[in-house]
Amino acid sequence: MHQALAALEWQQVLQLVASFARTGAGRDLVLNTAPAFGPGAFRAYGLARDMAQLLARSGTLPLSSLEGLSLLQAPEGGWSPQELLELVALVRTVEEVRQAVLASSPGPFLGELVAELPNLSGFLAWCQARLDEEGHILDAASPALAQARRNRERLRQTLQQELDSLARQMPFASGPFTLRRDRYCFPIPATERGKVQGLVLDASGSGATLFVEPFSLVELNNALAQAQAQIREEEERILGELRAAFLSRRQQLLAAGQVLATLDAFQARVLFGQHAQARLLPPGEGEVFRVVEARHPLLDHELAPLREKVLGEAGNRQPVVPTTLEFPPEVRVVLISGPNAGGKTVALKTIGLLVLMVAAGIPVLAEEGTKLPEVSGVFCHIGDEQNVLAELSTFQAAMTATASLLARTDPSPLVLYDELGSGTDPEEGQALGAALLEELASRRWWTLATSHLLGLAVHVDNLPGAANAAMGFDEQSRRPTYRLTLGNPGRSRGLALARACGLPETLLQRAEALLSGAYVSLDRYLAKLQAEIENLQEAQRRLAVQELELQQAQKELQAQAQALAEERQRLRQSLQGELSKLRQHAQEQWQKVMAELEAAKREGQLPGRRKLAALRSQALALSLPEPTESPQEEAWEPGTAVEVQGFPGEGRVLRVLGPRLEVAIAGKRVWVESSSCRPVSPSKAQTQLTVEAAPGGQELSLLGLDREEARARLEKFLDAAFLAGARQVRIVHGHGSGTLRRMVWEVLKGHPAVVSYAHPPQYRGGTGVTEVELGS
Repeated sequence: MHQALAALEWQQVLQLVASFARTGAGRDLVLNTAPAFGPGAFRAYGLARDMAQLLARSGTLPLSSLEGLSLLQAPEGGWSPQELLELVALVRTVEEVRQAVLASSPGPFLGELVAELPNLSGFLAWCQARLDEEGHILDAASPALAQARRNRERLRQTLQQELDSLARQMPFASGPFTLRRDRYCFPIPATERGKVQGLVLDASGSGATLFVEPFSLVELNNALAQAQAQIREEEERILGELRAAFLSRRQQLLAAGQVLATLDAFQARVLFGQHAQARLLPPGEGEVFRVVEARHPLLDHELAPLREKVLGEAGNRQPVVPTTLEFPPEVRVVLISGPNAGGKTVALKTIGLLVLMVAAGIPVLAEEGTKLPEVSGVFCHIGDEQNVLAELSTFQAAMTATASLLARTDPSPLVLYDELGSGTDPEEGQALGAALLEELASRRWWTLATSHLLGLAVHVDNLPGAANAAMGFDEQSRRPTYRLTLGNPGRSRGLALARACGLPETLLQRAEALLSGAYVSLDRYLAKLQAEIENLQEAQRRLAVQELELQQAQKELQAQAQALAEERQRLRQSLQGELSKLRQHAQEQWQKVMAELEAAKREGQLPGRRKLAALRSQALALSLPEPTESPQEEAWEPGTAVEVQGFPGEGRVLRVLGPRLEVAIAGKRVWVESSSCRPVSPSKAQTQLTVEAAPGGQELSLLGLDREEARARLEKFLDAAFLAGARQVRIVHGHGSGTLRRMVWEVLKGHPAVVSYAHPPQYRGGTGVTEVELGS
């Protein structure tokens, strides 16, 4: 397996993934990753899948420093306060990660892993009560420590007072008080020594200055030193408690650190996948082996900046042709042939690396539809394995590797074999290659091999469970296309490549003349076959486009038919609704007319001819309007003249509220749907209501009108005056028989805009006029 990993450049890919780790332990775990096959592959996939879901919901994990792990792995336990602080940081990280994962409802694999993390919340609180964020021991660590520190502060204050007093008594001192041997003293010139009673603690280098501790400071300095000793003793005891606590939890914390490193390693996998726009594939999806647009991480141009940052060199910066291959049903062996430098080996490496990444739970650079079968391992023979020290030739190394392959006992390895049959006589190499492919096909091992031997390709055409594939070649540009096509062998194009490399034409012509007739015939046959296949593929492409267009047209027709059916149903429902409204409106109109007639009979006031005609028109104007062409929506404004279905005559819009209008019509103010209204030009025959300013307000004369006509004009006048903002109006009805006056007062009594009404004084008309006050 080590040989396969080296040939497929596995370690370089792991370095790219490890660059997304947040901790040194996580990075080391990624770099030491070995692909797992069987249950191990499913666990790696499950952890990566659960981690991707967690990151999508909650963001990255709070993984910070795991440096404390190296301290725990050391045999001694005499950690300094700063080292203890790193251990506390490790405990904090364990607890924060545990809570973050559990709060996000992790998947089964991630939940099982995080369940191994201990609950350290209590231990963390205990540690934080003793050490602050800078590694200093807190007063709350113990009552004795807090008391000792309070005593020290009191002594320092007493000392400060005594020092200030002494400084005033010794103006000859060389400077302010200072510390020597952890005791407070004063710098005194040697010439002034006799003026100060005390102990000499030190002297300057020249001897000109003596550091004298006055006798009054001796006991205070002694007490302060004793307090400092008590503090140091208590601090050391607390540090000992911390060390003992971490020593007792050493194995628990080491195990927790390993879990954190695993979480970091799988988070790095997911972050790499997001950066590379890769997808996570489950291992072992049945008997399907399909690779769709796969790209090698060390060749993909999008990852060039990452390679330059991590590996020190960007490598390829140009877009590459991705690899697409699907094993046909019942086929387990595919032989790839084609031009030199045409991408055969890259295809082998890309597919092999794809299988390894899936087995390790690493997202792969492939498109949707990619599926891989369950494999038990990977065998890889790529490149020249010649070993001079071991006295192995290229062919010997290949045969040794082949012998180790055939000695395997696992059920379904993936075999990658580059340049099958090379390194020896072509005929013997061809025979050995054919025999090996027969054996691999009989064992039903997934096999992908490359070769330039046309005879081997012909043999594969007749081998059950095997198929040919070819790397493409552009005849016009005389360059490889790097496209892999299944179903036919490819031509090596050695002479074409030699010509492109600049070999003399005379030499190339001589080489072409020396080709055997059988080879030339076979090469021409393959060229013809390739042309026919390309024509067939082009025809299939055109048919696929036509079929797609036909399907699109069918979908559009179905959508149109569905839309017509829905519109028909909508119109039917709308018509039923309008008919229901019409019936309801007719019933309401009929009931209203009958109510007015009954009221008139009870009051003994039979309606006149005009009123009867209006009632008759109002009751009968209920027919469904004739359908018209789709009218455009009107922009209704107050004052617009309209005709309203079910009402005689013309009306005027008073207010607009969405699709509903308040309309004054037939002496009434009603709310109607705008769809039942039609704007009209004001009729010339229509009685125009004019409101003229008068000295006493606005005035309406009803003289000479019968009772019903006067009522209609009065109601319109009041509505118009109210809308115009008038606060007072005059109604001239005369004296006569009093019929008009009674009708006017009856209308005023029931009108909602009227606040009060009365006859004015005689000089303004007396009982022949009614003055009305309108509301706001």
